[in-house]
Amino acid sequence: MKLNKKFATFYGILLGDGCLSRCGKGYFISIVGHKKDDLSFFIKIKPLIKSVRGKQTPFRIREKYGKVEYNFSDKNLFQNFTNLEFPVGKKGTNLKISKSLKQYQKEVIKGIFSTDGSLVITNNNGTIYPRLEISGISRVLLEQIKEYYDSIGIKSHIYISKKYTNTWNALYRLQSNGKKNLFLFKEKIGFLNPKHEEKFRKYEKTAGGGTFRKAEFSGRYTLFLV
Repeated sequence: MKLNKKFATFYGILLGDGCLSRCGKGYFISIVGHKKDDLSFFIKIKPLIKSVRGKQTPFRIREKYGKVEYNFSDKNLFQNFTNLEFPVGKKGTNLKISKSLKQYQKEVIKGIFSTDGSLVITNNNGTIYPRLEISGISRVLLEQIKEYYDSIGIKSHIYISKKYTNTWNALYRLQSNGKKNLFLFKEKIGFLNPKHEEKFRKYEKTAGGGTFRKAEFSGRYTLFLV
């Protein structure tokens, strides 16, 4: 398969909430989300998956478990992922972005954030404060994302979420604080999951301290402080 931006975005989504598994003659690819929070996201990525696979792929709502999921067998696509170092089964602590996708890091990270990322808005003594987070057990993966953040001017730090540490692995958190980092992320990477985009727009409207619009001629996004 020819590598392109859409494939890289899908690869990033799988790095977050997806997995590869073998069962009999099946080569299964799965993405699982929350029935309520992620339904709009699953609808949005339907054309993306069609473009990558070359065919329509339905998702299923599992009411009993409160989940929504894509789960399909595709041997060729499965092998393309494994050729790019994507693990079969449990992803584990060594999960990383394949070097073959280096030129598509933006798209991969956009996919990762859409599933494993969050935009947190807090009220700090009357000041509304935004924070971008990506969590996972692979520090290697978060360090790759941080390196890309550094290259585009987003300041970030990796922490151990001690609250979630267990006897086997630590849960790490890549965190970027403040308005400047938020707007840089929006401009340089962008939000794929509608719930993140909606939260960003609410912050921008009610507490952003500025407006964020596309410049008429350059097509680039600029933060105009007010």
